[in-house]
Amino acid sequence: MNSQHADTAAVTVRTGPEVKEAATRVLDRRKLQMRAFIVACLTALAADPDAFLATLAPHWPAPKPRGRPRRAERQPRGASRPS
Repeated sequence: MNSQHADTAAVTVRTGPEVKEAATRVLDRRKLQMRAFIVACLTALAADPDAFLATLAPHWPAPKPRGRPRRAERQPRGASRPS
């Protein structure tokens, strides 16, 4: 049985709830869907990367560290985390 998603690539993105809620409100007012917006962004990037990335430059998030934190940066076992 073939999957209807066999020719598509999944993209998972996490952002703060305030950013997603604000973007959803903007798109809803224009009767646009988040999924279609993301596809349009990827299409615009592929079509004209320099211009599209220049438009996004002021909004680019700071890089996040990937992977597990180094041992020295981890909380000691049993230590409480700041609330």
